[in-house]
Amino acid sequence: MRWLILLSLLFLGCLGHQAVEHRANLTDLVKSNLYPFDGYRYDNVSVKVEDNKIFVKAKCSELEGEDDYIFVNDNGTLILKSYCLEALPQALKDELIGIALSNRTIAENANGIVTVRRILPQTSAKFYAPKELFSVTWHGEKTVSALIDLDAKRVVRIYIGS
Repeated sequence: MRWLILLSLLFLGCLGHQAVEHRANLTDLVKSNLYPFDGYRYDNVSVKVEDNKIFVKAKCSELEGEDDYIFVNDNGTLILKSYCLEALPQALKDELIGIALSNRTIAENANGIVTVRRILPQTSAKFYAPKELFSVTWHGEKTVSALIDLDAKRVVRIYIGS
């Protein structure tokens, strides 16, 4: 009887070890699929798993803001479903706001709280070109947003909503 209990405990211990190992492998896989801003590294990454969804919050102590990602785990393959990338240097945010405000339509309509976000190439390809772009958005009486190509230092698309 003791050997049966011992064998059960060993089996359960192995299962627990596999779960911890799987969690560590998943965390490593997630970290290898993140996109910190050029030249920076995340020093604080939290991973939360709910069913097949993986929610990630990532911060870099040198940058303001936080990057959020949502992945789906499709049999070990991570698929990026959603993201919000706000961890950027303040000087860059200021430059991007200046570029946005150099556009007359944006300048005449912008008011409220402003957010600056990075857009990954796989997303920006749908709107402009497959390259990193930035979105500067004012959330006030109406939503006013400028999509910016930093290389060209210009607004490439405008959105004004109610």
